[in-house]
Amino acid sequence: MRLRVRLKSLAFLGLVSLCGVIYTFTGSHVGSWIWESEKPRRIARLSAEDLHALRGYPWQAPAPATVSSSTSKLTLNDTLAHLPKGKTNPPCDRTCQFRRLREQTLVADSQIHNKYLLKNNASNSKPRVTPHMVGLAKVRESLKECDRACRIAKLKSTRLMKGGYSSRVRVENVTLPNSWTVTRELIDRLSARRNHVKEVCKKYELDRPSENYQPNAWEFLVNEEYGLVWCNVFKAASSTWFYNFNLLAGFSETELLHAKDTPIQLARKKYPRPTVDELHKAMNTTPQPLSFMIVRHPLQRLVSGYRDKILSGSRFYSKLARTIIKQYPELGPGETRERPKSWGVFGKTVPRAIVPSFPQFVQFLLDEAARGQKLDEHWTPMSQFCTPCLVNFDVFAKVETLEEDGNYIIFSAGIEDVIKPKRINRSRNEPTDAVADKFLCQLSQRQMKGLLQLYKYDLELFQYDASKYVNCTVT
Repeated sequence: MRLRVRLKSLAFLGLVSLCGVIYTFTGSHVGSWIWESEKPRRIARLSAEDLHALRGYPWQAPAPATVSSSTSKLTLNDTLAHLPKGKTNPPCDRTCQFRRLREQTLVADSQIHNKYLLKNNASNSKPRVTPHMVGLAKVRESLKECDRACRIAKLKSTRLMKGGYSSRVRVENVTLPNSWTVTRELIDRLSARRNHVKEVCKKYELDRPSENYQPNAWEFLVNEEYGLVWCNVFKAASSTWFYNFNLLAGFSETELLHAKDTPIQLARKKYPRPTVDELHKAMNTTPQPLSFMIVRHPLQRLVSGYRDKILSGSRFYSKLARTIIKQYPELGPGETRERPKSWGVFGKTVPRAIVPSFPQFVQFLLDEAARGQKLDEHWTPMSQFCTPCLVNFDVFAKVETLEEDGNYIIFSAGIEDVIKPKRINRSRNEPTDAVADKFLCQLSQRQMKGLLQLYKYDLELFQYDASKYVNCTVT
């Protein structure tokens, strides 16, 4: 009887395995046959040189630079007929390709015209303004709008409109005043901050590069079009100003609030990280750009980083959290927090997550700094992150006075009609400045002393007082 049961089980398993092999074999071949039958025919893409050759190069009667011109030798419909047809509807793909090719053609025409002038020893004569040169700016402007429409169409097609970035943060609208006048009090305050930074830098001899203190251009964003240079200090209104800089780069409000990418990921697509030489060149152009950084009380910034990256259970910091708990068991079992309800399995509640307590996190931070390890960008001292002693900033804005300081930057740069500013806060609970005492007062006097030494330059450069946190520490 047992032998018969075993034989039936083996036969059943063999049948299942055979069905799996047959399904895999036939499915792959049938699927590939269907894919090949539905796959659109590919033809060679038109390059700028091809487009130029197709429409010729008549200097006596150059083709108008508008893409809808009926007198051009290669019209929009002609070009679209040769472009590969994908699943994306116009204007996302085919029309944008035509405009991009048109732009490349106009640039090629300009280069050929310059070579023609040099060949005929006409370099000293005034360059003749041809229709294609006049229309180049219009084509580029229409190409920007086309690309933006393409990106929004892709957002809709991937159904990111329902979620994305705005579902992970708290977004508040900010209304700019219709007119704004710079007060003498504000000018004096910003000037005093700038002079104080220079004095402290000179006091500690930080105004000259050294082996341990070099300019950090890696975190700067340079917008040449609007004359702005910004060093983003994480946990100091960085999300808000990444949003503003992305608007200036051409992203739409819809893209920024519903895209899956974070603001910094989108920004780095438009703002490459500059080198020290590139940053120096950008800050010394004429007219000189407005350079600024936004600072925050270093201890409150530390609490904000802990809440956002450690206490919230961020998956990118989960390994670090486990490491901290294992290294400092003597400082307690850690903090417990409820995981989101969506993490439940089959109606059962997932056990609460354990994350490092604030004293455990601070001790890890102090030990890492003592070993000379590079700290995470969210709690690296601002004096090291943006090197204000080696970069001549025009404005030192503060989170505590950001509404007025931000208006000064916006209206001074003349971008009040370009951006639609918003206040973006990653924490959906109480603001950090309201709960900072709760966390900082958990520390021992030794830990607080270590933090004051770690953020010594930040506290003195930007004139922040930490006495109330020192007085409440545990003995």
